[in-house]
Parts: sequence; C-alpha cells; structure tokens
Amino acid sequence: MHALACALTLTSAALCPPDTLDKEFDTALGVAGLTTSTARFDDGILRFYRQGESPTTLFESCYRDPWRTPFVMDMSRRQLQAASGHPSSSIETLSRLLGQGSRRSLLGDPAAPYVEKAKKADALGTALNDLRKAGVLKGTVPSYGGVPDDVQRAAAAILFCALGTVDFRRAAFASIPDLTGAFSKVVAAFGEPDGPLSEKTQRELGAESDMTYMYAAAQDMASTLSFARTQAELTPPDRKYDFRVDTDWGKIVLTGGSDSVHEGVSTLLVIDTGGNDTYFNAPSNSSIANWCSVTLDTAGNDAYLSDPAMAKTKVSDWTLRGKQSDKSGPGRALFGLVFLLDTKGDDLYRSARPGLGSATFGVAYLGDAGGNDVYDAYADAEGFGHAGVGILDDSEGDDKYSGFTQVQGVGLPRGVGALIDANGNDDYLSNDSVLDFPSAQSADHNNSMSQGAGYGFRADYLTGNSQAGGIGLLYDMAGDDHYLCGVFGQGVGYWEGTGVLWDGSGRDTYQGQWYVQGASAHFGIGYLEDLEGNDTYTAMMNMAQGAGHDFSIGYLIDRDGNDVYKAPNLSLGGGNANGIGVLVDCAGDDTYTSSGLTLGSAAETQKGSMRELALCLGVFMDLGGNDTYPDSTSWAKNGTRTANWNMKLDDPSESQVGVFLDR
Repeated sequence: MHALACALTLTSAALCPPDTLDKEFDTALGVAGLTTSTARFDDGILRFYRQGESPTTLFESCYRDPWRTPFVMDMSRRQLQAASGHPSSSIETLSRLLGQGSRRSLLGDPAAPYVEKAKKADALGTALNDLRKAGVLKGTVPSYGGVPDDVQRAAAAILFCALGTVDFRRAAFASIPDLTGAFSKVVAAFGEPDGPLSEKTQRELGAESDMTYMYAAAQDMASTLSFARTQAELTPPDRKYDFRVDTDWGKIVLTGGSDSVHEGVSTLLVIDTGGNDTYFNAPSNSSIANWCSVTLDTAGNDAYLSDPAMAKTKVSDWTLRGKQSDKSGPGRALFGLVFLLDTKGDDLYRSARPGLGSATFGVAYLGDAGGNDVYDAYADAEGFGHAGVGILDDSEGDDKYSGFTQVQGVGLPRGVGALIDANGNDDYLSNDSVLDFPSAQSADHNNSMSQGAGYGFRADYLTGNSQAGGIGLLYDMAGDDHYLCGVFGQGVGYWEGTGVLWDGSGRDTYQGQWYVQGASAHFGIGYLEDLEGNDTYTAMMNMAQGAGHDFSIGYLIDRDGNDVYKAPNLSLGGGNANGIGVLVDCAGDDTYTSSGLTLGSAAETQKGSMRELALCLGVFMDLGGNDTYPDSTSWAKNGTRTANWNMKLDDPSESQVGVFLDR
C-alpha cells in the first residue's frame, strides 16, 4: 500500500546507509583522536549522576553505544513501517521496544480461534450466550435478526476475543489490591508527581502492574479487529438496522444506514456501517468494569468529540479546555483496551480530554484508514503512552494535527506513544501562541514536549526517586509536511526518555524554539531523521539540531536534499555539560546559518567535579555537496576537517571537543 514511500525510503537511505555510518563516524572522530569505541560516556563517572527506574530497551541499546544509534533507529523504523495499518504488528513492535512485548503471531494468527467460532451459524447468538454464562450479560436480549450476517460475524469475533482475553487483563493487575481505587486515582491525576505521596503511588502502581499481559491481549484483539473490519465493510452503508443491549462490560450497539449519535457512557462494542456519525467520549474505558471498548465505523464523515461544543469550536478557542484532564476522551485507554477504527470519510477528532490514541496502564489504538482528517487535542493525546501503549495510525490523506502539550507521539515512564502517518501533506502543530503551558526555559513559549518526545520524571533534587522516560515516536512516511512547536519537541528526550521523529519523502519544514530537532537533556536521547527532500530547519533559541545536554545524546540526520538550517547557540552538532550532539547531512547543497557554539563545538564542562574528566562532544558531518556556511565560523568550510578543542587533555575521551567534517 505504501510502495512509493518504501521505494523513496530505501533510495534515500542508500546515500549513507545506517549500518555503514560507523566508518564515517570513525573518520570524523579520528580528527580529535577518538573512535566509536572511545567516544562514549564514562560509566564510572555516569553512575554518580544518572538515576531512573525502568529505562526502556530502546533507550539502553542506543545509550550504551551512541554510534550504533542510527542503525538501531533505522531497524526500528523499518519494523514500524512494515506494521503500519496492521494494529497487531504495531502493538507488538512498540511493546518490544519498551522491553515488555511478546510475539503472539509467531506460531500463527492469535485471532484464529475467535474467527473460526465467528464463522459458524448463529455466532452472535453464541457469543451473547457466552457473555450470559460468564455473568456479563443479564436480562432479555432483543432480537438481532435484522443485523446483517457480516456484521453479526464481526461482532461475534470481537466478543469472543473479549471473553478469551479478559484473564490477561485480570493477570496484569492481580497484584493491585484495590483496582477501583487505583482507577479513580489515575483518572483524577497521573501526571508528573506533585509530592512524595503521589510519587510513591505512581511507583507502586508501576511495580504492581504487569503490562506484558495487556500487550498480549491487545495483539489478540487487534488481530481480531482486522477480521471484523473485512466483514463489516461488506455491509452497504444504506442498509438500515439497529441492535442494542447492555452488559456489565458496557453497551453493545450494532447499527447502520443513518446518522447516529453514540454517547460514550460505557460502551463495550459499537459497529456502525452507515451515515455521518457523532461519538462522544467513545470508545474509552469509563470504569474498571468497562475494561474493553471497541468502535468500528465503516462509512461517513464522522466526528469523535469530548463535548458537544467541540463540533464547531477548536480546542484552542474553548474556554473550558483546561478543566477536562480528569476525564477520558474518545480513544483513551485506562487499565484496559480501547480500539477505534474508522475506515472511510473525512473525519473530525477533537478532544479537550486525554484521548485520540492515549493509554495509561492500557493500550489505545486509533486507526483511520482514509480521508483528509482533523485531529485537535489539548494534552496527553494523539499517540500518548504512560505505563501503556498509545497509537494513532492514519493511512491516507492530507491531515491536520494540533494540540498543546504531550501530543503527537509522546512516551512517559514505562510507556510508548506513537503517531504514524503513511501518506499526504500533513500539518503538525503544538500550539505555541496560546500560552497555557509556559516553559521554564522561556515564559514566552509553551512547554510542548511533543512531536516525538520521551519524557521522564526528574527527582534528583527532590526525593531521589526519578522515573526514566518512555518512548515517543512520530513517523510521517511521505508528503510535504510542516512541524511547529515551542520548547521540547521534534525528536527530543528528557531524563532517560527517547524521543524520535522520522520523516520519509517530501519537502518539509521544521520550526521550534529550544530543545528541538534532535535535542536532549539529562540522560535523554533525541533523534530526528529526514530521509528525502529539500527541507528547512528553523530553531530560534538554544539547544537544537543535533544537540546533547548533561550526559544526553542528540541526533539530527538528513539523508538527501538541498537543505536550509537556521540554528541558534548549541546546535548543528553541539555538546553541553558532557552531552553528545551529532549532525549528519548526507547529500545536497546545503545552507547553514548559526552562531555561538555550533557546527561541531562543545562547551566547557564544570570544574571541581567528576565532570572534569567526562567527555563533552559535538560532531558535525556534511558528506556531500557544495555548502554555504556563516562567515563568523572560520573553521566551517567545504572540504575541511578540524577539531575545535575547548579543553584538551592527554586522553581525548576525557576532553571537551567539537569535530567539523565537510567532504
């Protein structure tokens, strides 16, 4: 389905293949007497500073060997690209990057038992009877004879899967003595801890929950949903029918042929095959009992909203937007599974509540298979994971994504959030004009923490119980795209978090302020990689475009095109406070505008501490083309290699140095 995007990806990557960059790195590092084996963080010194519970597998793999990071990232990107549009594969790939995944498809399709039962005569009747036997369905069941056979099979498969995976959910949280109480605490407040007691609650819930069970259950449900989609799509959009029944797990609604309004009051399953429909806060986990919530919509221009006002009012214009964080919006998982699959139409997704592929102690998947869509959120949305996996996967169309903070691919502790867009010319906005979240770096700009951001909870100056950040991924495969954020975004890592922005083909523009475009702080990893196109990168304030601060790693790699870089201080391969910053431009006639510590530079480190003998490193590499550099950077010229020493010791790995290389 994405053959053109794949072809462009492979062609562009061939310009400097990730698995051969080791040689290029050794050449550049050799200018300063370093190699990929010696230019690393000193673990003996690092132990006095780095702290954090539960770092992810992706983080550990890249942090241990910074120079293999492009290879590890490229292999991860290829896996995610292959999984796009296949929710079960996406969940498998992302959960394994956390280090908590399984391979449910290794010995066959995990949905096969549920699919086979769904293909038998009167499967829906059997599924409803099974729910009754399990004590989930009580009372009279209305006649379902008017429901199309294809929809009956789709519904039956999903219900069989819910019955078959509920024990996985029970196992995941079996060690939490009061799950209802935990649900109430998390839905009310589960952001960064505001004191020792909330911190302890978070850490205990994390330790008591075994999310591997949830990720296994989610793979089964995702695979089952793929079968259900093929069945439901066989029903013509003008076929009218309506079936509704209540269960202890939530309502079951099967309907089609008209414009429907679905209230998000505890829904287990909604299948809607016709009309321009409106959903309020559905699907979502509204309670501990409502642990599974699935919506499958196969026709129409639909709206998924957190409030009726959202139908005509943007989140940024709604005066009540800041008072919704303690409620769940459409597409939010909380101690459960949530799947929203919309297969056709130009759809509107708008929520001032956490949602639109947002997971906390659960798995949320929002898949949109067609149309030019609008995604408008406030916070913790559009691919957000905190102790869970949250995915927004859009297959086609020119889409618009907007939000304020922690949106568009964000991973908090023990979580991964991913936004995957396969095609189209897309806009990504993390609002930086309505200042609801002024940053510590600049009160004139929001703390975005968006567009590929991994965020950990820092407590070294508080209780000492820091929590390692998760994984935030934004992958746009093709199209001319525009990215805009404030502070922290576009491939940024903070406190052992890993933030990644991958962009495939197209002419793209990136705009941000501070800690953006492959930047990182405090043991984080920030990574931005653009594979093809004439791109423009603009950062206005500090720490950007391949910059690492405080034992962090920041990468910006552009593989092809005539690119324009407008950079601030500490940029374009800049290291600060023993960080490592790397800029690699593989091909094209590029233009660089910057000042301060830039273009392969490293800041002086703190004296009178162990940091004196810890490496600080900036690396700039332009591997082809006739490039233009600022007049003020006398060392930056075409065909030049130089080391910019800030503090030179006998051992280069204990020094502060920048490397500039232009072929």
